[in-house]
Amino acid sequence: MKKIALLLLVSLIFISLLSGSAAFAQDKTPPEVLKELGVLKGDSEGNLMLSNYLKRQDMVVLISRLYKEENKATTYLLPADFDDLDENNTYYHGFIQWAVDKNLIIGMNDGNFGFGRNVKVRDFQVLLLRVLDYREESGLYDSVPEISNKLGLMKGINVNPDGYLLRKTMAEMTLNALKLNKKGSPLTLAEVLELDLKPYEEEKEENE
Repeated sequence: MKKIALLLLVSLIFISLLSGSAAFAQDKTPPEVLKELGVLKGDSEGNLMLSNYLKRQDMVVLISRLYKEENKATTYLLPADFDDLDENNTYYHGFIQWAVDKNLIIGMNDGNFGFGRNVKVRDFQVLLLRVLDYREESGLYDSVPEISNKLGLMKGINVNPDGYLLRKTMAEMTLNALKLNKKGSPLTLAEVLELDLKPYEEEKEENE
């Protein structure tokens, strides 16, 4: 009887530890999830700079990580053809041209990429729609916020679409996008990109 009782106690402790681990994973914030997935890295000290606005050049670096093609983009040989790219920002040239060739980035109307400029919420919505293969919809600039809301890109997020995008909000939008199906596909964006979100999914209710 003592052995049985001891085994039961050990089993209960093990189950409790597993449950605690699952709850911990589910309690991760979107920036923490993206950090663990290797998409969001922050500065040299690990600061994710969540209260900072996202810059356009940093946006393409983050997207290359989403596709797991950061190394490819870093060494991209084709030159980026934008007026505001020069010898002072060569590190980003490969990333930018990589994004152009993937039809993710077009640039500004004045022939510039927009280097150093803050990203607007609406512009990041456009980018995520392209990533999700909603390319026609992404071209309906005036309707992009409404389309994004309907798809679930902005679930749990209430921001001005014409305001500048905080890195924290970027993480929230990106995680929402990863949970959505690509257009015309039974697979979520995370599944297509082979990013495992299972450790971060909330447990389904028993009666669901």
